[in-house]
Amino acid sequence: MILRRGNTKRRRIGAVGMYDGVHLGHRFLLDYLRLEANQRGLASAAVTFSDHPLTIVRPDDVPPALSIPEEKYALLEEAGADDVIILRFDSAMRHLTARKFLEMLHKRWAIDALVVGFNNRFGRDRLEGIDQYREIGREIGIDVIEAPEYKGKGSPVSSSIVRQLLADGKLEEANTALGRFYDITGTVVDGRRLGRTLGFPTANVAPEPANAALPRFGVYAAVAVTPDGEEHPAVVNIGRRPTVEENAATAPVTIEAHLIDYAGYLYGSRLTLRFVERLRDEKKFAGIDKLRKALEGDCRKAVGIFKRRGLLSADD
Repeated sequence: MILRRGNTKRRRIGAVGMYDGVHLGHRFLLDYLRLEANQRGLASAAVTFSDHPLTIVRPDDVPPALSIPEEKYALLEEAGADDVIILRFDSAMRHLTARKFLEMLHKRWAIDALVVGFNNRFGRDRLEGIDQYREIGREIGIDVIEAPEYKGKGSPVSSSIVRQLLADGKLEEANTALGRFYDITGTVVDGRRLGRTLGFPTANVAPEPANAALPRFGVYAAVAVTPDGEEHPAVVNIGRRPTVEENAATAPVTIEAHLIDYAGYLYGSRLTLRFVERLRDEKKFAGIDKLRKALEGDCRKAVGIFKRRGLLSADD
């Protein structure tokens, strides 16, 4: 259940985090949360924020987003959270001490126990050590529990590590850390329609949010999910289109998706792109003909990848 207002209808055990991307480390924490919930007869609650706290604290340092809010909430529920509690991080919450924050969770959200992730700290006073949180918790009526460190597949895992892997073009490692294909959702906007003249019409995707974490410039095999929920093999180019832009160094960054063997109308629609494999770097070709041949090769490689991974039948 998604909760945006105080709710005390059932007693809960919570775990607080931004949960950006809901990677394997987050899922490990939620597994531990669910185990503790079952043992205590409490509902499990992932406590998160509608916006990144740095939006208030240091706006210039807000990191690129790995997931849109709706996707994050759905992933948290999929990972086993009974409730997803969404807090609004504002200037008032920014100045809460650890005690006041715990009191708020206990009184407004009926949280009787709190699982604290490995090395996770909260509150304006930034207490040192789990014992200090436990002592305050005992006085308030919250049992504070420290979760073990995640040491499983792809560890160490954090949202910042996933962002760096994407920026470095290490898509396979990023997907491993996430436990799924990294995806970007956005609206298809009007572009220069150059792809159509090449025989490769593309959907120009404006990502949501605007600061979505982008994989390193290059060409990718991806699965495009259209508004009707259908999945289509696609080749996606992220970059500045050096072959067709006169001043590529200052050209805007674009996300262009060519849906293989698709003829539908997508302008104004929301499209989700799931990045499967990196095909190559973005490069400047000597001319349009060579660019066209490269795109043909990209599509052949992508189809081969989809078939090998079972994302396409051998007959498609």
